[in-house]
Amino acid sequence: MAPQRLSGYVTPQLLAGMDPTTPVLLALSGGADSRALLHLLAADARRNGFLLLAAHVDHGIRGAEAERDRRFCERLCRDMGIELVVRSANVPEQARTWGMGLEEAARRVRYDFFAELMRERQIPILVTAHHADDLLETLLFRLCRGSGTHGLAGITPHRPFGSGMLVRPLLQVTRRDILEYCTQQQLEFVTDSTNGDCTYSRNRLRAEVVPILANMFACPQLHAVDAAAALQEDDDYLSSLASALAETAETESGLLCKPLESAPVPLCKRVLARYTERMTGFVPTRVQLEMALGLLRGTGLNDAVALAGDFVLIRERGLLRLFRRDRTPWTPYRLAFAPGEQHLARERIRITVQNQEASTKVHNLYTQSRIILNFDSAIISNGLYWRPRNAGDTLLVGGMHKRLRKLYGGVDLPPARRAVLPLLCDEQGVVWAPFVGVRDGIATGDRGVAVCVELLSDVAGSKTGKDV
Repeated sequence: MAPQRLSGYVTPQLLAGMDPTTPVLLALSGGADSRALLHLLAADARRNGFLLLAAHVDHGIRGAEAERDRRFCERLCRDMGIELVVRSANVPEQARTWGMGLEEAARRVRYDFFAELMRERQIPILVTAHHADDLLETLLFRLCRGSGTHGLAGITPHRPFGSGMLVRPLLQVTRRDILEYCTQQQLEFVTDSTNGDCTYSRNRLRAEVVPILANMFACPQLHAVDAAAALQEDDDYLSSLASALAETAETESGLLCKPLESAPVPLCKRVLARYTERMTGFVPTRVQLEMALGLLRGTGLNDAVALAGDFVLIRERGLLRLFRRDRTPWTPYRLAFAPGEQHLARERIRITVQNQEASTKVHNLYTQSRIILNFDSAIISNGLYWRPRNAGDTLLVGGMHKRLRKLYGGVDLPPARRAVLPLLCDEQGVVWAPFVGVRDGIATGDRGVAVCVELLSDVAGSKTGKDV
C-alpha cells in the first residue's frame, strides 16, 4: 500500500530547522509508535534522499520477549533495506552500579548509545516516537507531583542533544491515530507486555485515567500539547527575567536583598532556586523556597532556612548568605591549578598536584576518602583552575553533556561531601569531576601529572577500593 501522510506528523528536518537532506537516526523499539514513524521516515528518505539509520536497544530486562523484539526489528529493517544497529545491555546491573532506578538507568543507557552513534556516524538529528498521549501522561504525572511551569511543559517537540538535536515528529499525533495508521498501512509491530502492568504509575494513568478524560473531553491529548507549549513559553519568559534579576542581586558574598524585595514572587523564587542550587548542588524544595522568600521579605517565622547538605540560609546586613552548620561562610572560589599542595580548609579538602617520573609512577586510585588520577603533562599549560560545582554544570562523556547533579547522585559519598567537591575546569567548562570522570578528549595514563583530591575528615562509610 502506498505511504500516506499521518495528520500531525512533522518532518524531523523541519522541526530541527535543518536541510531536508540531513541524515536522521531513529530510536526503534518495534512498537506501534516507532514502527509507524519508521514507515513515514522511509518514505521521506526515498523522496528527499537522506540517510536513515535505525537503532535498537535490548535492555536485558524482559528476557525472551526482548529477544523477540530485537529479531523483529532486524527482520523489518533488512526487508526495508535500512541499516539497524543493536546494543545489548545489562540495565539491572548498571542501575545498581549507578545507584539509580531501573527506568532511569535504561534511559541513560539508551541515550548514551544514541549519542555515540550520532557522533560516530555524524548524524545531527535523533528522532524518537513520543506522541500526544505520552505528553498528556507526563503532564498528569508531574501535576500530581506538584511540578511548576518548567515540569508541566512536559515533552518538548525539539531540544538540543549532544552536538545535534532530538526531535519528536509525532508529538501532535494521538496513540489512536497511530494504531489506525498501522492498520491502514498493514504495518506489523510488537507489544511490550510491561506496558499493561498497572503497578507502574504511568501505566495506570494510561490505562485508567486517560480513557476517562477522552470520554469527557474532545481529544484531551492535543489540548495537553497546546497547554504544554503555552507553559513552555511562559517558563522561558519568566526564566529570562529571573536571569536578568539575578545579575543585579548575586554577589560573591551572597544575594542582595534590596533588588529582590520588590520583585514579583515568581521571579524571586527562581532567583533563590538558581542561587541555592548553584551554591550547594541541591535543588531546593517548594517549602524551602517559601521559607527563603519569607526570610528575604521579613515575613517568615524563622531567622534561618535549613537546606540539604548541611547548608543554612540566613539574612545578614542586607544579604542572604549561605553557611555550613558550623556557621562557616560559603562563598565561591577560583583556585589556580598548579604543582604542589593546596587546601580548601572550609571544605576540608586537600589537593595535591605532582609531576610523575617513570620511577615514581602513581597508580590511579579511587577510595571513599580520596581519588588519584594521572593526566598527560600537557594539561599543566591549559589554563586550568578549580572551582565549586554550579547548578547546571555538565560533563562531556561519550559525546553527551551529562548533568553533574545526576552523575554525582550515583557516587558513594555523603551528599554534603559531594556538594563541596572541587571541579577542575578550563574556559570550555568542566575538565574533571572527581569521583565521576574526565571530559572526552582529555588524556590520562600511567605517568605525567598525578592529581590527588583528598577528603580530610567527616567522611562516612568504608573504602570502596574501586579503580578509576
